[in-house]
Amino acid sequence: MDKQKLAAATVLIFDPVRGNMLMTRSVLHGIGFRRIEGMTSLREIRRRLRDVDISLLVVEATEAHEEVVELLRAQRLGELGVNPFVPVIATLWAGSTDLVASLMNVGCDDVLLRPFSQIQTTERVRAIITARKQFVVTSDYVGPDRGRTGGESMAPEAFDPPNALRDRVTMATFDPVMQAEILAQARRKVDQDRLAKLARRIAMAAEVTIQAKGRGDANAGFVVDLLESSAELVRAAKRLDIDEVQEIAMVLEGVAARTSAPGPERVENAHLTRQLALALYVAYAVEGGEAFKAELEKTLDKVRGRLDRAKERAKRRQTLALSLVS
Repeated sequence: MDKQKLAAATVLIFDPVRGNMLMTRSVLHGIGFRRIEGMTSLREIRRRLRDVDISLLVVEATEAHEEVVELLRAQRLGELGVNPFVPVIATLWAGSTDLVASLMNVGCDDVLLRPFSQIQTTERVRAIITARKQFVVTSDYVGPDRGRTGGESMAPEAFDPPNALRDRVTMATFDPVMQAEILAQARRKVDQDRLAKLARRIAMAAEVTIQAKGRGDANAGFVVDLLESSAELVRAAKRLDIDEVQEIAMVLEGVAARTSAPGPERVENAHLTRQLALALYVAYAVEGGEAFKAELEKTLDKVRGRLDRAKERAKRRQTLALSLVS
């Protein structure tokens, strides 16, 4: 890896401890980076992420773990900054399984344990440049593909994300206009994919609500998921900047909100929610309609079985209670 080429890439460092931030900066400088910005405030990082020219983000996630996880989640979902595909390396002082998993679950490219050497850092940077994992999009995740089961009919399609670090290092002439166009196309693809997957998730939650026949506690979890997914869908629709999509999404959110009240109206509103969600899904899911129908039916079979078993348990409890009273 040519150190001179790394000099053209911009790196952002976040570490709330200034001394540790300076140490990270020194390591990155030692392997060839020259445009390095170190920050101890997450507010500063959020502001700087709006710059499309960022090539690599290095964040220390031990002390402010929850805040860093939320920042990375928002960044990958396109809610923060202009480039949700920026390569991200998180650092930790201890390799707790839960801490590492939470970072990977919001789309980190890699996690580096402290203290780390120039050799270790060089290996991780080289991997991002030459062998970065493909990205996948689900209703609640955008980031490197962590591996999927080959038999899953609805497994998300992996794609090569824009790689600002690779492009800065390997391109003979960096064309910012062309890179901005590539980034815009990739962002639009992600937003459309998320919209379709959120709509699918809402349709399934609405169908489960319908199957539960409006019972108050039998499907409370699905109603909560429906409401949360609807709010996410509205945000995804706004990023697409298509008036018709935004209007449908906002109507869907309003109808979904009315499913929170138990009773016959819940089922009626769930039916309408399902119809609106399916309309959005069909519009933006290029393929997979038949697979989705099969998956939906499989899920509903499981839900019906659970509801039937719950009904039987309720009957047995009622019978037992009556026998004790008598």
